[in-house]
Amino acid sequence: MKTEIKSGDWIILEGTTRHGKNRIDQHGKKWFVEDVSKFNGRPAMKLISENETFKIGDTWTHDGRWVHLVGDLNFNWKKGE
Repeated sequence: MKTEIKSGDWIILEGTTRHGKNRIDQHGKKWFVEDVSKFNGRPAMKLISENETFKIGDTWTHDGRWVHLVGDLNFNWKKGE
């Protein structure tokens, strides 16, 4: 069951929409689970990208995003390594 995910796990994202596929192209498919909580009232994972792929000024940093555990609009996911 997908809700067995916990903080500290790695997951692999797959984009299901144009938006999701663009995020994978920009930030990669492997993400670190920083927290498991709720986003917009639904169970979700707070993720950070494996690599520093987001630029703020002159500094590169990890991208972050929330992905719902079930029925996310832009991504499917599976537990990674």
